[in-house]
Amino acid sequence: MNMPEKSSSATHCSISLCICTMNRPDELNHCLESVFQSAEKPDEVIVSDDSPDNQPVQAVITQYPGVIYQPGPRRGLSANRNACIRSATSSHIIFIDDDVCVPSAFFTVARKLITSSDPKTVITGYEMNHGREERWQGEGQKIVPHNADFWGLQRVPVNDDYRSIVINSTIFPRTLFEQAQFDEHLRYGSEEIDMARHAISLGYRIVYQDALYVHHYPSSINREQYQRFVHASRLYATTKAYWQYEQSFIKTFAYLLLAPLQLVGSTVRKGDLNTSWRAIQAIAIAGRYLVTSTPSLP
Repeated sequence: MNMPEKSSSATHCSISLCICTMNRPDELNHCLESVFQSAEKPDEVIVSDDSPDNQPVQAVITQYPGVIYQPGPRRGLSANRNACIRSATSSHIIFIDDDVCVPSAFFTVARKLITSSDPKTVITGYEMNHGREERWQGEGQKIVPHNADFWGLQRVPVNDDYRSIVINSTIFPRTLFEQAQFDEHLRYGSEEIDMARHAISLGYRIVYQDALYVHHYPSSINREQYQRFVHASRLYATTKAYWQYEQSFIKTFAYLLLAPLQLVGSTVRKGDLNTSWRAIQAIAIAGRYLVTSTPSLP
């Protein structure tokens, strides 16, 4: 099944679907199969591949005519998403991971939401997370956006003031990316909440829509490689938020003083020296990110 022909210029509700992948051809195949079985299709599908060996992914792509394939920059997820943005031509952009499947009505719902929203709205939904834990069997666990607490942990329930997103079910207006890009220091972890904060600082609003959702089947492939960046990304992104987006010297200073102590203390209480050592490494990585980025106040 071919993708729809693209018009000469992006309309106000055209959609580019961007899929970043690495070493997961089987998962990508299931992902694309769900896209091509949708009641409506996106206007273009871009697959950006960070795999060291591109051939398995390219073999999958050939089964889906019209999909745009590009080698990724191999510098992490944020850099890969930025590569997709540079290739996308539609008015709105949706990112999904390669281990995500979309329901049949996903793009139908997305188009309706776009046409009823103003241009400076980021629309987010939820994902059904089908993890391996016993409690996630069957329909899965519903993951909705949660705002961050002082430590940068996304665990604060939201009533209306959304300052976070579930990136696998988020519709971004392309205009946002004319002013903001994913922070490429964030190789994995916290990149979506950093983008949400950046969008808000630029005058965009985040609206939650319960009709928009995807199914996420978390793959174990690459997890160990990514895991070492999670704490470092949170420490860096939260410091950046207090300094650059909130412009609060007091919160920035307090976080820089307390967050490393909180992280190490939480690992020491678990009695796992390896975990504590990884926490210390994460603090060093976050410090390196801060030194090399030196974000300034707007």
